[in-house]
Amino acid sequence: MTHEYGEPINAEVIEMAVATTLKLRKETPEVPLKVHVDQAIHLSFCACVIDAEDVVEKGLSGTHAAMIVEVTRRVERLLADPVSKTTKI
Repeated sequence: MTHEYGEPINAEVIEMAVATTLKLRKETPEVPLKVHVDQAIHLSFCACVIDAEDVVEKGLSGTHAAMIVEVTRRVERLLADPVSKTTKI
């Protein structure tokens, strides 16, 4: 479910995207991480943050690119830490 109201980019929504990415990776580990990250971002952030800006910028928007970088960074950090993997997945 996306967050359509309130502050569209916040720590809660970023953490939701991270958790969703980890869940998707666990379900289909053969799919590249970047695919899971982008899918999780689209599931977590409202369309006004990702899709609308991509349309306006005629491609990957700066906001969308920044979300990909941030979610990927957090997911990779969790995947590299065996203690976090067991508590976050």
